[in-house]
Amino acid sequence: MVRTSNAARLTAFFLLGLVLLALSPLSVSDRIEERGGALLAPAMSVLHRAVRPLSDVLLHAGQIEELSQENADLQQQVARLEAEAAALREHQGAVEAATALRAAVGDEMQQVTASVVVRDPAPGRQVLVVDRGRSDGVNVGQPVLGPGATLVGSVVEVQDHRARVRLLSDSSSTLAAVIQQSRVGAALAGSDDRALHLEFVSIDAQVAPGDLIVSSPLGGLLPAGLLIGRVTSRQARPQDLFATIEVEPLTDYARLEHVLIMTGFVPAPGTADEAKP
Repeated sequence: MVRTSNAARLTAFFLLGLVLLALSPLSVSDRIEERGGALLAPAMSVLHRAVRPLSDVLLHAGQIEELSQENADLQQQVARLEAEAAALREHQGAVEAATALRAAVGDEMQQVTASVVVRDPAPGRQVLVVDRGRSDGVNVGQPVLGPGATLVGSVVEVQDHRARVRLLSDSSSTLAAVIQQSRVGAALAGSDDRALHLEFVSIDAQVAPGDLIVSSPLGGLLPAGLLIGRVTSRQARPQDLFATIEVEPLTDYARLEHVLIMTGFVPAPGTADEAKP
Protein backbone atom coordinates (compact mmCIF):
# COMPACT_ATOMS: atom_id res chain seq x y z
CA MET A 1 0.00 0.00 0.00
CA VAL A 2 2.87 2.35 0.90
CA ARG A 3 4.75 1.47 -2.31
CA THR A 4 1.59 2.28 -4.39
CA SER A 5 1.21 5.64 -2.71
CA ASN A 6 4.88 6.55 -3.30
CA ALA A 7 4.64 5.51 -6.94
CA ALA A 8 1.53 7.68 -7.40
CA ARG A 9 3.31 10.68 -5.92
CA LEU A 10 6.35 10.25 -8.15
CA THR A 11 4.07 9.94 -11.20
CA ALA A 12 2.27 13.13 -10.25
CA PHE A 13 5.54 15.01 -9.80
CA PHE A 14 6.72 13.73 -13.17
CA LEU A 15 3.54 14.91 -14.94
CA LEU A 16 3.80 18.28 -13.23
CA GLY A 17 7.33 18.61 -14.52
CA LEU A 18 6.13 17.92 -18.04
CA VAL A 19 3.45 20.59 -17.68
CA LEU A 20 6.01 23.13 -16.52
CA LEU A 21 8.23 22.25 -19.41
CA ALA A 22 5.34 22.77 -21.86
CA LEU A 23 4.46 26.16 -20.34
CA SER A 24 8.03 27.42 -20.31
CA PRO A 25 7.56 29.61 -23.47
CA LEU A 26 4.68 31.52 -21.84
CA SER A 27 5.26 34.76 -19.94
CA VAL A 28 3.77 33.31 -16.80
CA SER A 29 6.10 30.37 -16.94
CA ASP A 30 8.64 31.99 -14.64
CA ARG A 31 6.09 32.34 -11.85
CA ILE A 32 4.78 28.85 -12.52
CA GLU A 33 8.30 27.40 -12.46
CA GLU A 34 9.05 29.31 -9.28
CA ARG A 35 5.93 27.99 -7.58
CA GLY A 36 6.44 24.53 -9.04
CA GLY A 37 10.04 24.51 -7.84
CA ALA A 38 8.93 25.52 -4.37
CA LEU A 39 6.32 22.77 -4.49
CA LEU A 40 8.76 20.13 -5.71
CA ALA A 41 11.67 21.12 -3.44
CA PRO A 42 10.53 19.08 -0.40
CA ALA A 43 9.89 16.01 -2.54
CA MET A 44 13.28 16.34 -4.25
CA SER A 45 14.95 16.68 -0.86
CA VAL A 46 13.25 13.53 0.38
CA LEU A 47 14.20 11.69 -2.79
CA HIS A 48 17.81 12.85 -2.46
CA ARG A 49 18.07 11.63 1.12
CA ALA A 50 16.53 8.30 0.15
CA VAL A 51 18.97 7.54 -2.66
CA ARG A 52 22.10 9.07 -1.07
CA PRO A 53 23.11 5.95 0.97
CA LEU A 54 22.83 3.81 -2.15
CA SER A 55 24.90 6.23 -4.16
CA ASP A 56 27.53 6.38 -1.42
CA VAL A 57 27.77 2.59 -1.38
CA LEU A 58 28.16 2.49 -5.17
CA LEU A 59 30.77 5.26 -5.14
CA HIS A 60 32.81 3.72 -2.32
CA ALA A 61 32.36 0.03 -3.17
CA GLY A 62 35.93 -0.19 -4.46
CA GLN A 63 37.32 1.45 -1.34
CA ILE A 64 35.35 -0.93 0.91
CA GLU A 65 36.74 -3.95 -0.92
CA GLU A 66 40.28 -2.56 -0.65
CA LEU A 67 39.87 -1.90 3.08
CA SER A 68 38.48 -5.40 3.60
CA GLN A 69 41.54 -6.90 1.92
CA GLU A 70 43.88 -4.73 4.01
CA ASN A 71 42.04 -5.82 7.16
CA ALA A 72 42.42 -9.49 6.22
CA ASP A 73 46.16 -8.98 5.57
CA LEU A 74 46.60 -7.27 8.94
CA GLN A 75 44.78 -10.10 10.70
CA GLN A 76 47.15 -12.62 9.10
CA GLN A 77 50.16 -10.58 10.18
CA VAL A 78 48.85 -10.38 13.75
CA ALA A 79 48.26 -14.14 13.84
CA ARG A 80 51.77 -14.80 12.53
CA LEU A 81 53.34 -12.45 15.10
CA GLU A 82 51.35 -14.05 17.92
CA ALA A 83 52.53 -17.51 16.83
CA GLU A 84 56.14 -16.32 16.73
CA ALA A 85 55.79 -14.72 20.17
CA ALA A 86 54.30 -17.92 21.59
CA ALA A 87 57.18 -19.97 20.15
CA LEU A 88 59.71 -17.57 21.68
CA ARG A 89 57.99 -17.79 25.06
CA GLU A 90 58.06 -21.59 24.92
CA HIS A 91 61.75 -21.58 23.99
CA GLN A 92 62.56 -19.11 26.75
CA GLY A 93 60.59 -21.19 29.24
CA ALA A 94 62.50 -24.34 28.23
CA VAL A 95 65.85 -22.56 28.58
CA GLU A 96 64.93 -21.15 31.99
CA ALA A 97 63.69 -24.55 33.20
CA ALA A 98 66.89 -26.27 32.05
CA THR A 99 69.02 -23.58 33.68
CA ALA A 100 67.10 -23.90 36.96
CA LEU A 101 67.49 -27.69 36.94
CA ARG A 102 71.22 -27.47 36.37
CA ALA A 103 71.63 -24.80 39.04
CA ALA A 104 69.72 -26.88 41.59
CA VAL A 105 71.80 -30.02 40.99
CA GLY A 106 75.18 -28.38 40.51
CA ASP A 107 78.08 -29.57 38.39
CA GLU A 108 79.29 -32.38 40.61
CA MET A 109 77.85 -35.03 38.29
CA GLN A 110 77.42 -35.21 34.53
CA GLN A 111 73.84 -34.54 33.50
CA VAL A 112 71.60 -33.74 30.53
CA THR A 113 68.27 -31.92 30.37
CA ALA A 114 65.36 -33.41 28.43
CA SER A 115 61.86 -32.40 27.40
CA VAL A 116 58.79 -34.58 27.93
CA VAL A 117 57.27 -35.53 24.57
CA VAL A 118 54.73 -38.28 25.47
CA ARG A 119 52.88 -39.51 28.56
CA ASP A 120 51.70 -43.10 28.90
CA PRO A 121 47.85 -42.90 29.17
CA ALA A 122 47.39 -46.41 30.57
CA PRO A 123 45.72 -46.57 34.01
CA GLY A 124 48.26 -47.06 36.80
CA ARG A 125 51.11 -46.38 34.42
CA GLN A 126 53.18 -43.31 35.11
CA VAL A 127 55.72 -43.35 32.30
CA LEU A 128 57.15 -40.45 30.31
CA VAL A 129 58.97 -40.42 26.99
CA VAL A 130 61.72 -37.79 26.78
CA ASP A 131 63.70 -36.47 23.82
CA ARG A 132 67.12 -37.72 24.96
CA GLY A 133 68.58 -41.15 24.40
CA ARG A 134 71.65 -43.30 24.05
CA SER A 135 73.36 -40.76 21.79
CA ASP A 136 73.15 -38.25 24.67
CA GLY A 137 74.70 -40.58 27.23
CA VAL A 138 71.40 -41.79 28.68
CA ASN A 139 71.32 -45.35 30.03
CA VAL A 140 68.85 -47.57 31.88
CA GLY A 141 68.80 -47.04 35.64
CA GLN A 142 69.89 -43.41 35.68
CA PRO A 143 67.97 -41.12 38.09
CA VAL A 144 65.66 -38.46 36.67
CA LEU A 145 65.13 -35.19 38.53
CA GLY A 146 62.43 -32.53 38.35
CA PRO A 147 62.19 -28.93 39.58
CA GLY A 148 64.14 -28.26 42.77
CA ALA A 149 66.41 -31.24 42.08
CA THR A 150 63.79 -33.64 43.44
CA LEU A 151 63.84 -37.26 42.34
CA VAL A 152 60.84 -38.04 40.09
CA GLY A 153 61.80 -41.40 38.57
CA SER A 154 64.41 -43.36 36.67
CA VAL A 155 65.19 -44.40 33.11
CA VAL A 156 63.75 -47.82 32.25
CA GLU A 157 64.25 -48.01 28.48
CA VAL A 158 66.59 -46.27 26.05
CA GLN A 159 66.67 -45.74 22.29
CA ASP A 160 69.09 -43.67 20.24
CA HIS A 161 67.19 -40.39 20.65
CA ARG A 162 64.40 -41.30 23.09
CA ALA A 163 64.10 -42.72 26.57
CA ARG A 164 61.28 -43.93 28.79
CA VAL A 165 61.15 -42.68 32.36
CA ARG A 166 59.13 -44.48 35.03
CA LEU A 167 57.85 -42.05 37.65
CA LEU A 168 57.92 -42.89 41.35
CA SER A 169 54.11 -42.88 41.38
CA ASP A 170 53.91 -45.75 38.85
CA SER A 171 52.22 -48.81 40.31
CA SER A 172 55.31 -50.94 39.60
CA SER A 173 57.81 -48.48 41.09
CA THR A 174 59.66 -49.39 44.31
CA LEU A 175 62.91 -47.99 45.66
CA ALA A 176 64.92 -47.75 48.84
CA ALA A 177 64.29 -44.57 50.82
CA VAL A 178 65.17 -43.00 54.16
CA ILE A 179 63.16 -40.77 56.50
CA GLN A 180 65.64 -37.94 56.85
CA GLN A 181 64.85 -36.84 60.41
CA SER A 182 64.90 -40.28 62.05
CA ARG A 183 67.10 -42.09 59.49
CA VAL A 184 64.55 -44.89 59.38
CA GLY A 185 64.83 -46.96 56.22
CA ALA A 186 61.79 -47.91 54.15
CA ALA A 187 60.59 -48.87 50.70
CA LEU A 188 58.90 -46.11 48.72
CA ALA A 189 56.22 -47.50 46.41
CA GLY A 190 53.77 -46.15 43.89
CA SER A 191 50.18 -47.29 43.47
CA ASP A 192 47.31 -47.52 41.02
CA ASP A 193 45.90 -44.23 42.29
CA ARG A 194 49.28 -42.49 41.67
CA ALA A 195 49.91 -41.95 45.37
CA LEU A 196 53.22 -42.58 47.16
CA HIS A 197 53.54 -44.48 50.41
CA LEU A 198 56.25 -46.00 52.58
CA GLU A 199 56.29 -49.74 53.23
CA PHE A 200 57.96 -51.80 55.96
CA VAL A 201 58.13 -49.01 58.54
CA SER A 202 57.76 -50.35 62.09
CA ILE A 203 54.77 -49.02 64.00
CA ASP A 204 57.10 -47.75 66.74
CA ALA A 205 59.36 -45.87 64.33
CA GLN A 206 59.68 -42.13 64.84
CA VAL A 207 57.75 -40.71 61.90
CA ALA A 208 55.72 -37.51 61.82
CA PRO A 209 53.90 -35.46 59.17
CA GLY A 210 56.34 -33.07 57.52
CA ASP A 211 59.35 -35.41 57.70
CA LEU A 212 61.34 -35.44 54.48
CA ILE A 213 61.94 -38.57 52.43
CA VAL A 214 65.25 -38.96 50.56
CA SER A 215 66.76 -41.67 48.40
CA SER A 216 68.88 -44.42 49.92
CA PRO A 217 72.05 -45.84 48.32
CA LEU A 218 71.11 -49.36 49.44
CA GLY A 219 71.19 -51.74 46.51
CA GLY A 220 73.17 -49.32 44.33
CA LEU A 221 70.12 -48.19 42.35
CA LEU A 222 70.30 -44.52 43.29
CA PRO A 223 72.65 -41.91 44.71
CA ALA A 224 72.06 -41.10 48.38
CA GLY A 225 70.17 -38.07 49.62
CA LEU A 226 68.02 -37.10 46.63
CA LEU A 227 64.87 -35.35 47.85
CA ILE A 228 61.65 -37.22 47.08
CA GLY A 229 58.75 -35.93 49.19
CA ARG A 230 57.37 -35.34 52.67
CA VAL A 231 55.22 -37.40 55.04
CA THR A 232 51.60 -36.29 55.04
CA SER A 233 50.02 -38.87 57.34
CA ARG A 234 50.88 -41.86 59.52
CA GLN A 235 48.43 -44.50 60.69
CA ALA A 236 49.17 -47.51 62.86
CA ARG A 237 46.99 -50.02 64.73
CA PRO A 238 48.29 -52.09 67.65
CA GLN A 239 47.78 -55.35 65.78
CA ASP A 240 49.74 -54.18 62.71
CA LEU A 241 53.42 -54.88 62.17
CA PHE A 242 54.00 -51.86 60.00
CA ALA A 243 52.61 -48.33 59.89
CA THR A 244 50.74 -46.91 56.91
CA ILE A 245 52.60 -43.77 55.80
CA GLU A 246 51.47 -41.53 52.96
CA VAL A 247 54.02 -39.38 51.12
CA GLU A 248 53.44 -36.23 49.09
CA PRO A 249 55.92 -35.63 46.23
CA LEU A 250 57.80 -32.33 46.25
CA THR A 251 57.05 -31.99 42.54
CA ASP A 252 53.76 -32.13 40.65
CA TYR A 253 54.36 -35.08 38.32
CA ALA A 254 51.36 -34.18 36.17
CA ARG A 255 52.96 -30.86 35.20
CA LEU A 256 56.45 -32.08 34.34
CA GLU A 257 57.63 -30.63 31.04
CA HIS A 258 61.41 -30.70 31.50
CA VAL A 259 63.58 -33.10 33.50
CA LEU A 260 67.25 -33.64 34.21
CA ILE A 261 68.86 -37.05 33.73
CA MET A 262 71.93 -37.82 35.83
CA THR A 263 74.00 -39.40 33.05
CA GLY A 264 77.09 -39.46 35.26
CA PHE A 265 75.53 -41.97 37.67
CA VAL A 266 76.38 -45.61 37.01
CA PRO A 267 74.05 -48.12 38.70
CA ALA A 268 75.59 -51.11 40.42
CA PRO A 269 76.24 -54.07 38.08
CA GLY A 270 73.05 -56.03 37.44
CA THR A 271 70.72 -53.39 38.85
CA ALA A 272 69.98 -51.88 35.42
CA ASP A 273 68.10 -55.04 34.47
CA GLU A 274 65.89 -54.64 37.55
CA ALA A 275 64.88 -51.17 36.40
CA LYS A 276 63.43 -52.35 33.08
CA PRO A 277 59.61 -52.34 32.75
